[in-house]
Amino acid sequence: MAQGIFTKRQQLRGLIEKSWVASSAPSQVEYLVVAGGGGGGSGNTGGGGGGGGVLQGIVPIVSGSSITVTVGSGGAGGVGTQINGSSGCNSVFGKIIAIGGGAGASSGCGAGLPGGSGGGGSGNGCGFPGGQGVAGQGNKGGSGRNNYFPRAGGGGGAGTAGFNMIFSASAGTAGNGGAGIASAISGTMTTYAGGGGGGGDSRGSPTSNLTCGGVGGGGNGSLNSNGATGGTNTGGGGGGGGYVAPTFYNGGTGGSGIVIISYPDIYNAPASFGGANSPTSSTSGSGSISFNGSSYTAWSGTTLAGNYTIECWFYQTSKSAQYVPIISGSGGTYNFPIALDYNAGTQSNGYIGAYSVNAVTITSSSAVFTLNTWNHVAAVRSGSTVKIYLNGTQVATGTDTSTVTINTVGGWSGSNSYLFNGYISNVRVTSSAVYTSNFTPSISPLTPITNTQILLGTVSGAYLADSSTNSYTPTITGSPTWNQLSPFATGLGYKNRVYTWRGSGTVTF
Repeated sequence: MAQGIFTKRQQLRGLIEKSWVASSAPSQVEYLVVAGGGGGGSGNTGGGGGGGGVLQGIVPIVSGSSITVTVGSGGAGGVGTQINGSSGCNSVFGKIIAIGGGAGASSGCGAGLPGGSGGGGSGNGCGFPGGQGVAGQGNKGGSGRNNYFPRAGGGGGAGTAGFNMIFSASAGTAGNGGAGIASAISGTMTTYAGGGGGGGDSRGSPTSNLTCGGVGGGGNGSLNSNGATGGTNTGGGGGGGGYVAPTFYNGGTGGSGIVIISYPDIYNAPASFGGANSPTSSTSGSGSISFNGSSYTAWSGTTLAGNYTIECWFYQTSKSAQYVPIISGSGGTYNFPIALDYNAGTQSNGYIGAYSVNAVTITSSSAVFTLNTWNHVAAVRSGSTVKIYLNGTQVATGTDTSTVTINTVGGWSGSNSYLFNGYISNVRVTSSAVYTSNFTPSISPLTPITNTQILLGTVSGAYLADSSTNSYTPTITGSPTWNQLSPFATGLGYKNRVYTWRGSGTVTF
């Protein structure tokens, strides 16, 4: 496969292999293993618990083998006067072991404990450091501070370190928990193993009575109550407990872990499950949105006034005599950021470019794309220069400074003559110029990057779900559906089998 595009021979191969569905056990599976989060320390002042360790990758499978699955529980929070939390328990898939998150410290004990991610440190008489994380699984906890209130550090997360207590002689702030790490293995982009927020102390005019747990299930720390519990099956650390004289508040319990595996459904389901807990079964897979020439999706909220990148894969099945926008916009003369032009139907293949709604050309290529083939297209604006890339090669350039508001995917709402026939996959809209020269399109589904405004991963079961931080919900016209046809080789465009353990068990392939 070249540049993420299937040839007709590869498509035929996929159809042949589809007839082999469930003919053999998988030789490898993708996995996500998240350990239990650490508990937060109790009051005066409790450090946030560290997020559980996170491991993800691909592991070989031996047919007939039985594999142990252990889902680690979260560590208990410290209870009572100046008590450390407990570290989280490990999660296991066969020989893959994710380490439980480190416990948050109390001011009576000082330093955060090490773990998958380290627990936050505290401070009373001297400042204590956060615990260390395990390389490749998590990060260090934040440090506490001596004699300034509040004094505790946040627990480390799988994505970033916990935050140190912020110094201020009159109004210090306990540290927030570190951020977790995101995965779409389940079919939905989910963040795991955030660190717990540090606990506070009511003395000394603190700036806030709450410190935030890290995204990914980290529990909030508190000034005047118990620390919050980490999210169930996220591996998030528990929040640190606060102190309001004479009460020492408890630390939050860490969140339990999770184990998820995924592999293409051209292979058998597991032969059996054992132990106390069977996994839940679902499907995922980055296929495409199927448009039938009478359907489209309408979006609102994303306005692009400066630099941007608008990209997707498209597979058009029939030509049109009109300008057919893959993605349309409004707000200026530049209404069709990415559109196909068949020059009134006089050619067999189409040009690709950017146009206004009255067909004024912003930029258009002399190169043509081919029907019934996956093509990657990107419209990129840097300053006032707009460039169109087709399969990673720049094919057109022009000038435009109009503000563009993204309106639709799959056509233009003004007329059925402007609606798309075919498949669109992995739409990403970003308020930055991602590509500045020729590039090789990704051969795997797109992920959120800095300044992502819309991201349609087109996974089965959630093919119209925006997995950017904006989480936009589209308005649907007609009946666009999910289709297994995909520009990516993984799973040959078919659905993936997904098995999720929330409690310990076994699996035999």
